Amino acid sequence: MVTLADAAERLGVHYMTAYRYVRTGRMLAEKRGGQWWVTPEDLAAVIAEGIGARRRSSESDGDPRQLMVGPFADRLVAGDTAGCWGIITDALSSGATPSDVHGQLLAAALVQIGEQWRNGDLEVADEHRATSTTYRRRGTIVLGAFAGDPHALPSALLSDLLRDRRFDVIDLGANTPTESFVSVAQSCDDLVGVGACGVLDLLIPQALAQARELRAALPEACLVVGGHAIAAAGLVGFEQVVDTVSLDAGQACHAFEQAASAEVTVSNGSPSDG
Repeated sequence: MVTLADAAERLGVHYMTAYRYVRTGRMLAEKRGGQWWVTPEDLAAVIAEGIGARRRSSESDGDPRQLMVGPFADRLVAGDTAGCWGIITDALSSGATPSDVHGQLLAAALVQIGEQWRNGDLEVADEHRATSTTYRRRGTIVLGAFAGDPHALPSALLSDLLRDRRFDVIDLGANTPTESFVSVAQSCDDLVGVGACGVLDLLIPQALAQARELRAALPEACLVVGGHAIAAAGLVGFEQVVDTVSLDAGQACHAFEQAASAEVTVSNGSPSDG
């Protein structure tokens, strides 16, 4: 078995591209201990099918890709964000580049919608709905208080701030065990990160142990911890386990925004994509 990261390297694509292959059924993988694993046989099958940046036909380089502009425009007008994202995901999984999606799918669909409006085939409201649909949510953040901490207000307040920043938030509230954090986080296809709050000073050792459990179960998730007790305790080991130790809600929001920006960069590709 090889990790999904290793599979992506062998395919010559970014990790998130390989993850899209798994999500769309183009590559078989099994999740164990919070990590995706691919058998050598399944990886060989994907390579044989010619999927991936290194396996594009040389004849097609530079040629316009036939993307589903019409159906995509219809989904934009209908306000169907999930349908739009499905078309984008399918295009990326089929070998289209982020540049192709932006220039030959998204931009082309918006031009088509604008022409339909000028011709009287669409109302102003239709055009506005299509435009607003392009601004999708930024992903999901799972919040909660450390196990044993009965305070639900800090995560509730942070949830409001994050929702204002266009994140979807699942607030598990007070006294959240590791199993709940992990179960909910692993069920999110668009997970940005997990945040845990600690208010009671006496729970610091227990909270640090739980942070280690979360890191072990969710090795690729952005982990942010904060709260009065943790801010007052200073650096007592959390900084070696989590991505961010926040001293206030503003720092926590910034950490998640940074994580979301990194996800967008990864999803949009990078020079390492080949």
